[in-house]
Amino acid sequence: MAASDEWEYMHLTPSGWITGSGKYDLQGKEEKPVPNDTVLTAYRRVSIGAIGAKPQITEIQDSQTNDETLLRKLLEKYGPPQFSV
Repeated sequence: MAASDEWEYMHLTPSGWITGSGKYDLQGKEEKPVPNDTVLTAYRRVSIGAIGAKPQITEIQDSQTNDETLLRKLLEKYGPPQFSV
C-alpha cells in the first residue's frame, strides 16, 4: 500500500481552468463531469510508495480540439493548470 496516492483532472475551457474529478488521500474520490466546452484536459497523479520516499509524478495533457490557435490563446491567457495534488 502506498503512503500516498492522489490524482486530479483539470479542464481548460474558454472561462479558464475547471477542477475535474480527483482522488485525495483524506477526502476519497470525487467525480465531476467534464465541461462541454473543454479545450484541454490535464491529469496529474502523485504517488509516494513509503514515508520519506521520493514522489512519483505523472502528468498527461490531452487536447480536446483541433483549433491550435484557440488552445494556444487560452494557455497564454490562463497559464498551466494549478493542481492541488
